Amino acid sequence: MNARVAYYSATGNTRKVAAAIASAVGADAVDIASYVPDSAPVDVLFIGAAVYATHDHGVHKTVKDFIAGLDPESVKRAAIFSTGFIQSEATAMLRGLLTGRGIPVAEESFFCLGRFALFNLGHPNAKDLEAAAAFGKEALGNATR
Repeated sequence: MNARVAYYSATGNTRKVAAAIASAVGADAVDIASYVPDSAPVDVLFIGAAVYATHDHGVHKTVKDFIAGLDPESVKRAAIFSTGFIQSEATAMLRGLLTGRGIPVAEESFFCLGRFALFNLGHPNAKDLEAAAAFGKEALGNATR
């Protein structure tokens, strides 16, 4: 079972969660801008992003372009994670983009608070990152079922 972790992070919050998931599933966390598809299909592609007010309260164009360029034949399943100021619609947006490309998406997703200006100071914290790692292991395990 192979996994890859791709993320977009303007503030570093989603990058931290991506690193925790990647460590738990034995993969590298790769910024979407640097992601190079493998020649072999990936069993689980973890994709992380957040909603940004500067992008019409949606995911960044880089994320949309990344998903639009994915080959559905090369991704057996996607698993979604997000960070944010408050629980946002990022996971729903990512799910819609991925299913629109014909890529199956795991039911479970992960969200944790992320620091923004003076809000949510200290997040993602150690507890958040432990939960992210557990999510990664669970999503990878569920992919084998």
